[in-house]
Amino acid sequence: MNTTASPAESRDVVIERLLGDTGEPEKVLAASRRLAERAATAVAEAINDVLPSPVFVEVGEVKLGRMTDAKAGKNNQAMTVAPTRASPDGLVMTFDPQAIAILVNLMFGGDPTRDVAPIDRDLSSIELGVVSLLTQDVARALNAQGPDGGLGVKLPAPEAMTGATMKKHVFRDGPSARIVLTVSTTVSRGTLTLTLPQRVLVTDRRPAEVETNAAPATEWRSRFSDELMRSTVKLEASMPIGRMTLGDLTGLVVGQVIELAENTQSNAIIAARGKTLFACEFGKLGQNYTVRIRRPFDSTEETIEGIVAG
Repeated sequence: MNTTASPAESRDVVIERLLGDTGEPEKVLAASRRLAERAATAVAEAINDVLPSPVFVEVGEVKLGRMTDAKAGKNNQAMTVAPTRASPDGLVMTFDPQAIAILVNLMFGGDPTRDVAPIDRDLSSIELGVVSLLTQDVARALNAQGPDGGLGVKLPAPEAMTGATMKKHVFRDGPSARIVLTVSTTVSRGTLTLTLPQRVLVTDRRPAEVETNAAPATEWRSRFSDELMRSTVKLEASMPIGRMTLGDLTGLVVGQVIELAENTQSNAIIAARGKTLFACEFGKLGQNYTVRIRRPFDSTEETIEGIVAG
């Protein structure tokens, strides 16, 4: 059960219950269209940063509705309900089965020129994991400051839900704005629907302390940057040995030789203070062992490996 924080918020809830909307539909639609245009560009950039092949994100439709409409649709769609500073269900992100099929296909290196059929069964844990990963990027994109301020989504966003869990989710009935974005390749097209309470859209979400705190923050950053850049950290280079069962692990003895895979040396990493920085490979120069940096470490690869392994 939701509680209100102030008399003004209580009044807004009563007006929504009695009138069914904020009383300013044109203002809400205008704010929704502005957000939709910014969202399409920001979401495309965020998603394409983690996909090996690009997708196109465009504004499909903007309309007013009810919050309860957010989960209307098929059981095998995926929905994430993320809280914002202004509302516990301030942003609802819903991927339809076609969009999920497109994103999963591209995430795992599928051919972007091949037409992908929509998923017609319950979503697997891997498919739901991919959606949960991408909704974090969508939420971060919508937090970017624009003319009306970011949405203030609290991160990390909750994991995506589907099927019976999604159907059981209860929304506070109230007016909403629905922004439908198309997610497509050259041959396939799905949708990502963003549903927000109307009063979230018409509220000034820009933090009041931005201007007042900007100068002190810059000043302190300039004071500390030189000292931080001269500080030292311990670098650690490691390479994966492989996988073995717990039974095999308990059977290891002193002096036993463990065979390495052929590509082990090329899958090494460099880390500092528990943070992986670069993907690299081991080598040898004369009598000395070396580590050559190949590229910056991509955390998405580790996430995908975890999804597949789990």
